[in-house]
Amino acid sequence: MKTFRYILVLFAMSFAITSCVLDDDEQTFNEGPNVLLFPSSQVTGFFLNDNADDFTYTVPLSITGGDGNPLNAPTNANFELDASSTAIEGVEFDFVDNSGSVVIPAGNTFTNVPIIVHSGELDPANPTTVVLNITGGSSSASNNIVASGNRGQVTIVLQATCSSDLGGIYELSVTSSSGLTNFHPAESITEISEGVYLTNTSGTWDVGVLNGGVREGFIFTEVCGSIVIEQQNLAGIYSNLLEGTDVLGTVDPATGDITLEYTIGFSGNTVFNTYTATYVKL
Repeated sequence: MKTFRYILVLFAMSFAITSCVLDDDEQTFNEGPNVLLFPSSQVTGFFLNDNADDFTYTVPLSITGGDGNPLNAPTNANFELDASSTAIEGVEFDFVDNSGSVVIPAGNTFTNVPIIVHSGELDPANPTTVVLNITGGSSSASNNIVASGNRGQVTIVLQATCSSDLGGIYELSVTSSSGLTNFHPAESITEISEGVYLTNTSGTWDVGVLNGGVREGFIFTEVCGSIVIEQQNLAGIYSNLLEGTDVLGTVDPATGDITLEYTIGFSGNTVFNTYTATYVKL
């Protein structure tokens, strides 16, 4: 019998606090329609396929608008598989429920759309996609529920991964395209889940400068020797965006040394500095 493991997509509604460059967007609600949407247009699920396990992967689906308050009755949110999907249903994935609908409970603003991913069918070098469209919804608490025009679709990238062991202490040398450099003689990298890691620092900042955030470092994922740095907020809280470049990070199979390249946005994310970081395993 195949093992079922559950991977949760965690997402947060980010509110402006204090940042290096803070973009304040005040949201106001009117008595308009209730809008169903996916918080992100694209997400990547990483699936360890060493043992060809099945994983249940969930994507959040939200409702907003109206008077700004959650509906006081359940909402049925309907969705369908888009023809642009490259993953084959019944091969790389299956729906947990073939009804094409999920329920947002009364008093809540989101639910999850679950799919079952068959990791043994995934190719690490050629990830496939599941593309979902919201088609509408219904609730006894509202007769005006619509799908978002620009956030009604999500692309789920099914990325297979291999066993990973990058946690440890490194000598870190980092250089910015702005000309700044820094050296950390004992930079720690911590594995926070299978193949997913958290660094100790970001950019060329010293330890302690960004300690008002959720974290000082950034999150990256190793995918069978290549490293992916998905877009994230600097220190998990600032509006500055940190993201890997098109040059994927690498791991030296002989020494365990790591090379990363990523950008951080400034001036309202209109100017981006590129950072090249080399981690020498101690």
